[in-house]
Amino acid sequence: MPISFKELSYVYDLGMPYAHKALDDINLDIQEGKITAVIGETGSGKSTLVEHLNALLLPTSGRLEILDHEIVANQKHRFLKQLRKEVGLVFQFSEHQLFEETIIKDVMFGPKNFGFTEEECKKKAVEALKLVGIGPEYYEISPLELSGGQKRRVAIAGILAINPQVIVLDEPTAGLDPVGGKEIINLFIGLNKKLNKTIIIVTHDNEMVYNYCDNTIVLAKGKVEYSGLTLDLFNNKELVDKLKLLEPQIVSLKNELRENGFKVSDNIRTINEVVEEISRQVR
Repeated sequence: MPISFKELSYVYDLGMPYAHKALDDINLDIQEGKITAVIGETGSGKSTLVEHLNALLLPTSGRLEILDHEIVANQKHRFLKQLRKEVGLVFQFSEHQLFEETIIKDVMFGPKNFGFTEEECKKKAVEALKLVGIGPEYYEISPLELSGGQKRRVAIAGILAINPQVIVLDEPTAGLDPVGGKEIINLFIGLNKKLNKTIIIVTHDNEMVYNYCDNTIVLAKGKVEYSGLTLDLFNNKELVDKLKLLEPQIVSLKNELRENGFKVSDNIRTINEVVEEISRQVR
């Protein structure tokens, strides 16, 4: 069952002279069990869109259907706490939200909020920290003593400890070096492939989108300009140009090779696959 936005709009500062419509009549389905990217220029409505997924924002009009819950504009909802357990949102620079005196206490905070016992909270925290590669030697130290990348991992562990079915990431690699960024993305790819978690990533990094995301949503001025397969989007040069998207380097390389007489499949995604294909044709 997809996550469905139906005629959903959101207005900041509704009723005020400076009211701003951030989302405008959104009709959109997001596939469960897939990795979906949400891209677009700054101010296009990306963060506003995903903040509806766990009811941090509620629609001004329209409705959202997610995980057997329905959020309807101007109606009271009694299930929001349960929804926030099922949909975890990892904010950009989420490590800035670390506040407990030790790492283990910080990661236990989420499960405690949902009524688990102290023993259950610790077990869930240990499992989550193991998933993100933080060992027992760090559990009793302050988050302030960690590197930037380690802090990001602990913040993510805090979300994983509540075991959400849908994980929403707002610029998850922002501020990280390339190695740290790749490790974070590989973590979530593993959660998707091994545990069938639905992963939704807000990003400006089209290289990452092309390499890892099954589907892509493109927003512009609060409207959906494209929703579909990532490969279908970036293999359509006319559409990429129309949407003013930055073409991933591997796509540019494939297009240049085609212009020089080589045949390169649309399904090829990595430089190693390109090298193998061109070597085969040269031989």
